[in-house]
Amino acid sequence: MKKKWFIFTILILLAGCSEATIEWTDFLEFQGDQYLASPHVEISDPNFIGEPIGEIKKKLKDHVKNAKYTPKNGDAAYLEAGTKLYSVINHSHLVAVRDSNKINGYKIYVKEGYVSDKRILEQIDPPSFKKIEVYEEVEYNQFLFKKLIEKNEELQTLIALLQSNQTNDSVVYREEDPQSKAFTFILYSTSPIAEKHAIYFNGEHYFDKNHHILSKKIEDFLVGTEESESG
Repeated sequence: MKKKWFIFTILILLAGCSEATIEWTDFLEFQGDQYLASPHVEISDPNFIGEPIGEIKKKLKDHVKNAKYTPKNGDAAYLEAGTKLYSVINHSHLVAVRDSNKINGYKIYVKEGYVSDKRILEQIDPPSFKKIEVYEEVEYNQFLFKKLIEKNEELQTLIALLQSNQTNDSVVYREEDPQSKAFTFILYSTSPIAEKHAIYFNGEHYFDKNHHILSKKIEDFLVGTEESESG
């Protein structure tokens, strides 16, 4: 009896696992490597998108229930079958896919294990910038263009404001709070990849994802071009 009970228990557990909900990481499998979606970058110009290099063959979410499933070439967690994959010129560790929710039209995936340099704002001597675009995220993945900054003096001032080291772990962004706002800064250098930096306002403080408190002088860069002209 004990042996039969043991087998029955195993069958129940296996059945439970087969129906388990899997929390997938946003990845794709291509030519033996996994690529992870990077929420912190944008293609700086669609002209840096190269030729098609493949396509997704299988979407795993809602189709794979086995948590031990081994991804195969052409698998992706969230991308639909048939999604085209593109190279990024001179960046063999990146794969791009079209995405209308991205500011410049493409989502970027980075090869797993690729160790990138420090992000621009973390560098002691950051490279020069061509421009910075400012957007307000009015809804999830819905961005309203606010301002283009190209003058060198303004660029340097904004970078200095974004490099604040004053930390306050108690600041929290609550999307449901009517006073809360979210902004996105796109930093363009000479690279095909532009960096995205999110800034939040909770009604009292401006801060980034690392809880760095920013000077309220940053408000000068959050007023839209049309607003500043009408004011």
